[in-house]
Amino acid sequence: MKINDLKINSYGKLKNKDITLKDGINVIYGENEKGKSTLLNSIVNLLYGTSKNKKGKDISDYDKFKPWDSEEFSGKISYTLDNNDSFEVFREFGKKTPKIYDKNMEEISKNFSIDKTAGSQFFAEQTGVDEATFTSTVVSFQNAVEIDTQTQNVLLQRIANTSSTGDEGISYKKAIEKLSKKQLDEIGTSRSQGKPINVITNEIRELTATNEELSRFESLKYDIEDRKSKIEDEISKVESKSQFLNKLNSINQSKSVEEGKLKYNENKIDELEDKIQKLMQEKEKINKEYKNISKSKKEKVNTIPYIIGILISVILSICLYVVTKKSFAFIPLIFGVICLVLLFAKIRKINGYNQKRSKEQEEILNYNKEIEKKIYEIDAQMQLLETSQKDQIQEAESIKNEIMKGLDERLNSLKSEYSNKIDSSSMNYFISQKDIENEISQNNRIMNDKNLELHRLNLDKENILPKLEEYASNEEKISADKEVYANLLKKNDAIEMAKEIIESSYQKMKNDVAPRFTENLSKNIALITNNKYKRIVINESDGILVELENGEYKNANLLSKGTIEQLYLAFRLSIIEDISEESMPIIFDEIFAYFDDNRLRETLRNLENNYSKKHQIILFTCTKREEEALNDLNIDYNLINL
Repeated sequence: MKINDLKINSYGKLKNKDITLKDGINVIYGENEKGKSTLLNSIVNLLYGTSKNKKGKDISDYDKFKPWDSEEFSGKISYTLDNNDSFEVFREFGKKTPKIYDKNMEEISKNFSIDKTAGSQFFAEQTGVDEATFTSTVVSFQNAVEIDTQTQNVLLQRIANTSSTGDEGISYKKAIEKLSKKQLDEIGTSRSQGKPINVITNEIRELTATNEELSRFESLKYDIEDRKSKIEDEISKVESKSQFLNKLNSINQSKSVEEGKLKYNENKIDELEDKIQKLMQEKEKINKEYKNISKSKKEKVNTIPYIIGILISVILSICLYVVTKKSFAFIPLIFGVICLVLLFAKIRKINGYNQKRSKEQEEILNYNKEIEKKIYEIDAQMQLLETSQKDQIQEAESIKNEIMKGLDERLNSLKSEYSNKIDSSSMNYFISQKDIENEISQNNRIMNDKNLELHRLNLDKENILPKLEEYASNEEKISADKEVYANLLKKNDAIEMAKEIIESSYQKMKNDVAPRFTENLSKNIALITNNKYKRIVINESDGILVELENGEYKNANLLSKGTIEQLYLAFRLSIIEDISEESMPIIFDEIFAYFDDNRLRETLRNLENNYSKKHQIILFTCTKREEEALNDLNIDYNLINL
């Protein structure tokens, strides 16, 4: 595969950067602090995502490269696989899932699996290379091949590890040693004092011996449980009898209550009858007091005689005056005045009498109205009392019927309820008894005796309970210890199996993979060193041996620092062929800083002749040495200035 274009919108210090890469060798030049390492990290993050996890670093990539002066944090990468399928990937670095487009610019993001932690696995699925492998093989970060005296042995060990196990971080010997130490520390043997399997074996033995002594309490427990079961069965029967008697007593009490209600109703009926009779007597008495008053006409005054007398006196006085012209002619008027006075006196007397007679009649009428009202009230009371009396009579009849019917139903229901608990003869006997309270009292005494016996058995059980709990606890511990023991055996078997698998894998690597790896490694070191060192041999006893020009083998630890750097570079180039079916790019970041000019030219010539036709090569540098060496070697390259 090859990377075609990079577009960095905003990532770390980089903003609005568009970079086009080509086949063969690409040199990305920039002075220190211009963002070369940032650009390299952006390639990794575009392909695998930006994690907030530190992954062993001092600060996570997300926190390190997220711009503080911009909300934009994104970029795009386009690449082509060996089968000529092209893809563009746009990623917002804060999100796990990028947008992926094929060569027809159709989005295919959903075609790839999503890891909850790492996000879309598109690039790993396309190339078979995960991020850890990519950053440890395809990419060589700054100082990745530069070593000092203290670390050269570590790097040489990585090469030996890869030769024996296929992984530069895994040593066959150390793996076996660690497994053996883990086996001894975490499992041990039956004779190794203080080790898990020895401790658990002794504990099982001691607990088993203790439980043999405690086992007799188990049989005693069963005896107590058997006796308790019998007593509880007897108590259950007594309780059933007690419940039956109490319910029967309740029925009898209900019967007494209903009979009391009936007696009460009968008394109420009698009381109502007495009240009705009294009201009837009162009504007769009031009727006797009733007065029949006929209305008489009012008396009238006969005014004619008086008026005639007055008229005669007036006429006579007028005639005398006309005849005599004397004052005595008015004497007849005195008779008229007397007639008038007598008329007024008579009218007044008759009016007074009429008023008195009217008042008396009115009083009698009012009295009769009161009598009629009392009679009406008495009739109403009598009607209510008679209605109430009828209701009481009906209720009394209902109570009588209910007593007989309800009593029979409840007794039958009670018999049915306890038919399986108490025999019928005993039930009939209890029903026939008048003094149920005595039966209840006797039954309660029996119940108390049984409960006391049960209490004594419970005390006996409680006394042995600690022993039983200890026995049960020991059994649980024994069971748990046996499980631990079994797990230890499984773990021991697993470690033995792992050791066997490692041994088998080691032999396979030693016989199949290691020769091919060492052959590639030898080829690369010969090319890089211009055949100064032609062959690399790796064995268990001596480690890494390098064949000199004169045919002598020399331990790699004795080589110069520069040679070891070349050896580690050759190691990285050797394994890049095997990490994927894709021809992955080779990306170096300032790895030639400590190479002298001759080693630099030989290395670049090797890259051009043996790798640039198949692999895209990207060199990050802050010097002009790579450009000058490539120009001297007349090698075409694509130069990109940051």
